[in-house]
Amino acid sequence: MINSGGYNTPSGWNAVARNRVVGARLQRDLKVRFLVVGAGFAGLAIARRLATRYPDESIALVDALEPAQNSSGRNSGFMINLPFAKIRTSASAAQSQWQTRVMSMGQQLLEQTVTRHAIDCDWHTVGHYKAATTAFGVAQLQQLRQTLTANRIASRRLSTDDIRNELGTTHYLDAIWISQCSLVQPADLIHGLVGSLPENVQSYFGCPVSGIAGSHPYVVQAGTNQICADTVFLAVNTMLAAFGHAKYRQLAMYTYAGLSRPLGEQYRTLLGNQEQWGVTPVEQLEATSRKTADNRLLLRAGFSYKSELAPDQVRQILQAKLQARYPDAPLDMFEHAWGGAVSLTRNGDAVLAQLGRRLYGVSGCNASGILKMTALGSLLADMACDVDSPLLQESRIHCRPSFIPPEPFRTVAVNLNLQKLKRQLQPNQGK
Repeated sequence: MINSGGYNTPSGWNAVARNRVVGARLQRDLKVRFLVVGAGFAGLAIARRLATRYPDESIALVDALEPAQNSSGRNSGFMINLPFAKIRTSASAAQSQWQTRVMSMGQQLLEQTVTRHAIDCDWHTVGHYKAATTAFGVAQLQQLRQTLTANRIASRRLSTDDIRNELGTTHYLDAIWISQCSLVQPADLIHGLVGSLPENVQSYFGCPVSGIAGSHPYVVQAGTNQICADTVFLAVNTMLAAFGHAKYRQLAMYTYAGLSRPLGEQYRTLLGNQEQWGVTPVEQLEATSRKTADNRLLLRAGFSYKSELAPDQVRQILQAKLQARYPDAPLDMFEHAWGGAVSLTRNGDAVLAQLGRRLYGVSGCNASGILKMTALGSLLADMACDVDSPLLQESRIHCRPSFIPPEPFRTVAVNLNLQKLKRQLQPNQGK
């Protein structure tokens, strides 16, 4: 039996989404040309691409959860189309250029769909801040500024007064602003993408897949029904290993987020003088934060390996991070708190592969899910349809995740790496 990947608490983004679609239930057996398992950004991109290439073929899309309750509806909503701030320092020039092209493809595809179907998802191109809270982070931020300068990418360094005025906090030691980023309400975007799928795509939710048998065709157990499909795509994030694939190429980490209620006039200036903003940290274990257009604070902080923390632990972590940044914030500020799984690979490469005769899989977002997974999902559909392109050829080269050892060595390695990252948060590191 394959675990459906459910979560302890619902997504806060989904709770406040304005344009939710109601997920249909699968109530009969199906026979289709293509089946896509997973209705996140990758799965939705696969389904849309297939429908465009084969408008007369039947396509089914299934997800174990309700629309936007999966990992894609739980992220922070950053779409950074210039990934210098996220590329590993060990990445080659060719790999960095490929990532930039992939992000650009993802953004172009989403912009076209959002514009064509008038999807209301609070898409705002406002740039983003990269901030440091430690001496180690300050040194890393200096290196990033040098990288941006070398690549002729404009950035603006904030003074202490700028940080306080624009972000409403004195928590950060240093920060820069980069224009290449759009912010989005991820749950509203997912709902819009689901609701605008072409007519030959049948989507079903609350429909966990518990097994896949055969291959001529594939017989997929989906809830209490079966789906026969010539070609199957697995776009299931961290659950790919549960289907028997990429077990030694990826691992699951959980991150946590809190979303405040809209702050009233009493707290009008708490989050600074900008209408909205987004901050990503230099230090990997520090918090990501956003101020939304309706004056909410989104704070993402905390990590756990393999399993999700209890809801009360999550709120304690979020409250501590909130008080460190905004000591005047009300104690009951968070209206919603939730967790989400992130698929990580050892070398940062995504999983993009043919897994069987007509079985394909994509995973390993490495915390860059919206743009990267949209592009890679589309490219995986092209791969299955024998539609080649220079970017697909590059992707085959740069999507080769390295080996991750089995347990118990894996847990030991993860814990050692987390300890290393935690040491970087100590005040004397980097001095």
